[in-house]
Amino acid sequence: MNHPIVITATPTLFHEDETLDLGAARDHLAWLRDKGVDAVFAAGTTGEFPALADEERLAVLATTLEVFAPEQAYFHVGAAAARQAEQLTRAATEAGATRLAAVTPHYQPAPEAQVLEYYERLVRAAGEAEVYAYLFTARTTTVSAPSLLPRLAEIGVAGVKLSGESDESVAAYLEQSPAGFRVFSGNDISFGWLATAGGSGIVSGVSSVYPEPFVALRDAVAAGDAEAAAGWQEEVARAVHAVRAGSLTHLKAGVSARGFRGGPVRSAVAGTTPADLRTIEELAAHFESSTAHATS
Repeated sequence: MNHPIVITATPTLFHEDETLDLGAARDHLAWLRDKGVDAVFAAGTTGEFPALADEERLAVLATTLEVFAPEQAYFHVGAAAARQAEQLTRAATEAGATRLAAVTPHYQPAPEAQVLEYYERLVRAAGEAEVYAYLFTARTTTVSAPSLLPRLAEIGVAGVKLSGESDESVAAYLEQSPAGFRVFSGNDISFGWLATAGGSGIVSGVSSVYPEPFVALRDAVAAGDAEAAAGWQEEVARAVHAVRAGSLTHLKAGVSARGFRGGPVRSAVAGTTPADLRTIEELAAHFESSTAHATS
């Protein structure tokens, strides 16, 4: 059976004045590494990339590479236009990045020919670094059918990250995936299903707060322990519910609940309620207790 990996989509942490808090980010990243996640996905949707200047995105990359090896860091370079994405790609590879992800052109819905041209330009700019397409129709307005995957592979794209898709939709993409082409899903709650469907891994914002159930589910699947996997899948579902499936404000509150400076959110999104905060903190305490018992 394929054993999908856990890639944690990391939030970008800010001081109260909304400047980058790279010290808090470094501490949070080191904690995730020690918790056993396989890799991180930096400056993506969870990282509020539309609210970051390019130099801030590159500062996030530099901090990420202080903690994770280049092969464990998927750095997001996507932009509305290829020119900006190319500039980020070149700067990122010069800084040491070897795995890059780029959301499709967005705001203006891009036809398939223009999507392919965009990724061709990024593959050329990336040199020897791997490029992964990030397909998120609900946020970008650019529709990418499963039939796009073989064409992406032909131009040198290494794989895709799918967000906002149902299990049935992800399965359709998996059916079109060429040999060696990696398919990651951003649907945290479906990690257990993905493990049996042939996906390469989960890109999970929820695991930035609660890495424990995702890492344990990964390990149970690798060990062939179906009973343990089912139990940890239930814990994954609890984690997803606690942070409202990856709401930015809930994730930042969760980071704070795990002992780090979560800081504010730059994006214009709804906040948390006192009841939400209690749920987040109670589940954090639950996983802290479970970890303590497991290591005692």
